[in-house]
Amino acid sequence: MWIDRERAASYNSIILYNIPSDRGDDDVWELRNKPESQKERIELRNRASNDDLSSLDSWAQSVFTRSSMGSSMMSIESSATGISSTNTTPGGSPSSSPATKKKKLNLKPALKLGLDNVTWTTTKSKRRRHKYKKNIQASSAKVKAVMKQSKNPQFRFRMILLTLFALIITLVSFTWHTYQQQLWQIAIGNKIKFHEGSRILHLLNEDGTELVEAVLGRGIPSDLNPYQCDIHHPKAATKICEEWKYRAKLHMNISHGSNHSCYNIQWKSLETNTLLRDCFVLKNSHWYGMGLQRGLRWPLKETPGDLSFPLVTGDGVEETFGGIIDRYWLSSEGVAVHADPNIPLYVSISDKHLCLQSRNDQDFPYQVSDPIYLKYTICTGNDMRVLHQDMMLNYRSLLKNNSSGVFLMSPIWIQSPGQELSQESIQQFANKIMEHTARLLGFFVLDSRWQQEEGSLDFNKTTFPNPKEILKILRNKGFRVLLTIHPFVCLPSRLFDQATEGHHLVTDKWKHVPLLTRWRGKICGLLDLTSNSTANWLLERLLKLKRKYDIDGFVFTGGQTTYLPRYYAFHESSTNPDLYLHHYLSLAVKLNSLIGTEVGFLTQSLPGFVRLTPRTVSWDSLSGLGSIIPEVLTLSIMGYPLVNPGSVGGDGRGEIPSKELYLRWMEMALFLPIVQFTVSPGYYDSEVIETAFKLFAVRQELVLPIYKMALEQFPTTAAPLVRPLWWISPKEEYAQICDSQFLVGDKIMVAPVLEDGKRTRDIYLPAGWWKDHVYDEVRRGGKWLHNYPVPLTTIAYFTVLDDQNVNQ
Repeated sequence: MWIDRERAASYNSIILYNIPSDRGDDDVWELRNKPESQKERIELRNRASNDDLSSLDSWAQSVFTRSSMGSSMMSIESSATGISSTNTTPGGSPSSSPATKKKKLNLKPALKLGLDNVTWTTTKSKRRRHKYKKNIQASSAKVKAVMKQSKNPQFRFRMILLTLFALIITLVSFTWHTYQQQLWQIAIGNKIKFHEGSRILHLLNEDGTELVEAVLGRGIPSDLNPYQCDIHHPKAATKICEEWKYRAKLHMNISHGSNHSCYNIQWKSLETNTLLRDCFVLKNSHWYGMGLQRGLRWPLKETPGDLSFPLVTGDGVEETFGGIIDRYWLSSEGVAVHADPNIPLYVSISDKHLCLQSRNDQDFPYQVSDPIYLKYTICTGNDMRVLHQDMMLNYRSLLKNNSSGVFLMSPIWIQSPGQELSQESIQQFANKIMEHTARLLGFFVLDSRWQQEEGSLDFNKTTFPNPKEILKILRNKGFRVLLTIHPFVCLPSRLFDQATEGHHLVTDKWKHVPLLTRWRGKICGLLDLTSNSTANWLLERLLKLKRKYDIDGFVFTGGQTTYLPRYYAFHESSTNPDLYLHHYLSLAVKLNSLIGTEVGFLTQSLPGFVRLTPRTVSWDSLSGLGSIIPEVLTLSIMGYPLVNPGSVGGDGRGEIPSKELYLRWMEMALFLPIVQFTVSPGYYDSEVIETAFKLFAVRQELVLPIYKMALEQFPTTAAPLVRPLWWISPKEEYAQICDSQFLVGDKIMVAPVLEDGKRTRDIYLPAGWWKDHVYDEVRRGGKWLHNYPVPLTTIAYFTVLDDQNVNQ
């Protein structure tokens, strides 16, 4: 409460009391009834003054304490204008001073007398304007202080340092951002994404969809970050170089062709124990290739072993892989991978990943030296078929000599390995063939038992007392004779002593002493055909043998890596021992003879046929009838046009297959490029013989013209003779996974029965129109034929029709 005596006097000594009003209006001040007499006025004034002064003392003490203001009365009066007021009458003074909040003072505006000269109200001012004014004044004060401080040299120095520091931070941030953007663009290009930290590679299609995902460098710790290294590949279109300190270095070169884009990836170890492993995520794609292996599936499912198994040639029975392999894989999504032939490669296929690995394994079979490399190329294209043809033409040396087409025309006959091989048994076998199937004469193959000792390259005088005579008999009957040979020289052959004296055998790494190994239960040495002198020495003996006995050709077998002696040392050293097969089979071209082989590595240019690992006499899908189509298709897309599926009925040791198995096997074999018999149809009844002649007639009329044309076009098209269904329908899921049907060129689709006792089967017809040769009907493709009836002496096959033939 306050009293302005001077102002009160100007208004007839009016005295105001701030007494709360019944209406709750704090801003209204009311007057008491005016005193009527002078005495009353004086008494009222004195009482009010005493009350007001006591109240004012109490209030002032509170205000001074809370606001820390001076002790002058002017300050008290000016501060009192901000005290919260209530309605007061002169007759009643507040019992206590107004309560003051501990927060900021709530200043009230000044009083204003109403028009009735009785009621007082406050003048409302704009507090926000007052607040803005204070802020402006404070800011102005700070600016003045800074301007005043800026005249200080020390302050100026600090400001310059602060400015320079801010500029450096900005420059570093901009440079890092620019570097990351540039590195990202180099890594991506237009079809590739590579994340340095996670080491994940994404290959993209033209429309941006992902073709394949690869996890690179899985043997490098995940918390180890790379840095960009120097690039030394000026010819590459796009280059990426990353290095993980003391671990490995990665080079990636990118090039683009008309139908495909290729990414050449090369790892180099920087430490002896570095494990180089890259894995491709399979997802929903299907993969093909790699060559023969135990339990091969089409498409590839899982390898029998893990990454502890090297990708080298073996027998395909005891070992994981067979005698013909290739470091090539093809995906249904239009992705192809081929690995360098001269690296220590380990492969694993699971339901999720295809992994390629290279490591410093001092054990057999690889001969590695530091540094270790993992080199391979990934190529992508829009069409799986076109991509595969480009890969074969650009990365493989294909057959260019059409002379091997002679094997298409006539069957191959070979005596069962379970029977004794002698001059007498051969003559009996030939007579059996002539008795019932004289029109089916062709080639007669003698297995390696024709030799005196394995590797002696001379006829066994005990079993072949007059070899020239029996060979002349076979030629007179219409057969052409092929001898089976191998690169082993076994004890106690006298040729072993000659090979040892001439330093023609594989020796150890240190003392160069000839090493021994086992071949078909015998102790043998291996000819080192990486040496030109040894190769010429063997070639000379083979030519002499050919001239002496008028031999038509040879079948090459043996030489797989798993048969090499441990701690071997070739004359021409290489990391991958499978390159030995390339030297071995290069002799075939120099012999100018008919050629066949059971082994191969990068030998697609061999002018002859390749033969599958011997089949068991069974319906089995692992090694019997059910295993043939996946292996034939695999060798076909690896670039081998003439595939020999083995003997009809199986390569058993004297075991005669059942009539049903023999018929179903023969029905399928007559639609494949090479037909081979161990058991003559004459061993069975007339129904089997009649079926054989009927099938050979279909082969002569429909199959052989297609194969002949495909073989002529093969050097320029790389299109296999036996083709999977996806060759004409690369986008159809069923065509990609079908493992029991195949195509003869693009014209004939064959669906043999491969199960015992079955007289029906489900058949998938690719898109198009097809003529059914079993029931002489025209069928629309792109669908399944469920429970299609197939009698025992019949095979289901369909020929594709063009629009004109469909209309007719």
